[in-house]
Amino acid sequence: MAMARAALERAGADFFFLEHRKIFASEIDGAIGAGAGWRCTVTDGAAEFALQDVNAAYVRGGNLLDYAELEGRARDDPIAMRASGFELQLTASLDSSDALVVNRSDPSATNNSKPYQLTVIRGAGFRIPETFISNDSGAAGRFLSGNPDSIYKSVSGVRSIVRRFSDAHRASLEDVKWCPTLFQRVVPGTNYRAHVLNGEVLAVRIESGELDYRYARTTMVAAELPADVAQKCRRLNSMLGLHFSGIDLMRTPDDEWYCFEVNPSPGYSYFEQGSGQPISAALARLLIDADRGRGRP
Repeated sequence: MAMARAALERAGADFFFLEHRKIFASEIDGAIGAGAGWRCTVTDGAAEFALQDVNAAYVRGGNLLDYAELEGRARDDPIAMRASGFELQLTASLDSSDALVVNRSDPSATNNSKPYQLTVIRGAGFRIPETFISNDSGAAGRFLSGNPDSIYKSVSGVRSIVRRFSDAHRASLEDVKWCPTLFQRVVPGTNYRAHVLNGEVLAVRIESGELDYRYARTTMVAAELPADVAQKCRRLNSMLGLHFSGIDLMRTPDDEWYCFEVNPSPGYSYFEQGSGQPISAALARLLIDADRGRGRP
């Protein structure tokens, strides 16, 4: 978020930055009137803006429970309820506005179901690894016997470290009955991360000796995807209803392209700092162009 803010400042954009940490002092007041449309005023305790005048918004939430204000407090504590109520009302107001919102809550929620997302990925024309999801240890064991080089990870949007399944894990296989787990055949090759901002695609090639490069030493370089692969990325971004996404790809030694998943709120700073790809500048440009295209102040 800091990099997006800095990019907007460098571009000379007129914007309001609502810091999530100030949520406990923030207020929102909205109304719908006959013939007058809707109005919504947001304040962070020091300054305010009219939400109906916003033409473009970049949204990244935080976890309220991470803040000192809620330390030792229950989730239904009045302070927590007030802050979460503000967050819900702001999200609902943005979702119902005609502004460009990067990204709205509904399409962002597709990341909560990897089975659904994999179906859309395949519909966009990408290959996906052979995948098996189950909470039946026997069925999972049979898949793993037929696909001994496989990984396991979360079925939902909750981040999990991607690990290879090994004989050491077999003793824990019964645990899947408590949590449906996704198993996938390992696809050898080179990792790519494509950041799609509507029609623009900024890709990064990643070299790493570890299966999950996010937790290892890596080398990143800016890369250009083949035209057909870039077009599939744009199509996938559009099919999911997103304006900005991070798409995880694998290029095999046979030059086949697989897609693993799509992040609707990508931590792009990691890839920009590693490769030099100007992702934050492209994000600022997307917001500014949307603002200019609205024809409103």
